[in-house]
Amino acid sequence: MIQLELVKKVFPNTTVPAVDEVTFSINKGNICVFVGPSGCGKTTILRMINRLVEPTSGNIYVDGENILDVDSDELRRRIGYVIQQIGLLPHRTIEQNVGLVPRLLKWSEAKIKQRVMELLEIVGLDPVETAWKYPYQLSGGQMQRAGVARALAADPPIMLMDEPFGAVDPIVRGRLQDEFLRLQQEVKKTICFVTHDINEALKMGDYIVVMNMGKLVQKGTPMEVLSNPANKFVKDMIGDDRGVKLLDLTRAESLMTAVTEGSAAARDCSCFLDAIQPVKMALEVMMKNDSDVVGICRGKEVVGTLSWTEIKKHIHKISGDQE
Repeated sequence: MIQLELVKKVFPNTTVPAVDEVTFSINKGNICVFVGPSGCGKTTILRMINRLVEPTSGNIYVDGENILDVDSDELRRRIGYVIQQIGLLPHRTIEQNVGLVPRLLKWSEAKIKQRVMELLEIVGLDPVETAWKYPYQLSGGQMQRAGVARALAADPPIMLMDEPFGAVDPIVRGRLQDEFLRLQQEVKKTICFVTHDINEALKMGDYIVVMNMGKLVQKGTPMEVLSNPANKFVKDMIGDDRGVKLLDLTRAESLMTAVTEGSAAARDCSCFLDAIQPVKMALEVMMKNDSDVVGICRGKEVVGTLSWTEIKKHIHKISGDQE
């Protein structure tokens, strides 16, 4: 879906690359999280994907098409963009903000209104109470939700999210993360997500790209990064509590064994858990139901199983590596 090949960016009047020959790809429907300290190049990568910043060298492809061969305005209308500062236009209502791109695409007013009301409800905002308000009349968490709704308005296949929940307090941030993961189960967008918080990266990502000083340091699933940090930089970023992070931040679906609906393994489950819930919750469900296996669900469908044996194996692997 998105592919970077030896992408480099050197800004004018500098000699050190902001992004230094980075190569990776993102599969359709996945959340890829870029994590690293300030100035490591992660936001620059995001801004190159939608051509707010042009690469110095290398190639970026979206659906097999080189983005330099696409009109920049047309490209941006196909990509949702959410930033930490939210970016809502202060002189326009929430309805007008969310409907901005559909209006540029010349949708009918009836279709725009229907889409706006639908999206506000999806992101957890009451359309009747919220649509007519201006951004200053909303809380920080509500504005973040409105920003996500605006990015989704034209139903783009790709979303770029730059520290989207960074401007709200930790409790609201956790709720927004959970709500977005649930929403992603329905909309299945291809998402590039930037954060400096490794805990957020482990929780949100299907795939993680660790950056430092413009270079790609490690890439892999949250489980791969937790289990096998590439170097001291990644180890220090993760911290000494990798076993705890496995339980608290790793989604149950990342450790599950996939099964088909109606299979013997699915039928044998006596307790169930949503796929985006943390592994710790899987253990709690097992203990509550006196079971050593839990069914993992997306919506009403059982898509996998997770056993205590499997969890223990991963904990021992991480603990052994730390010793």
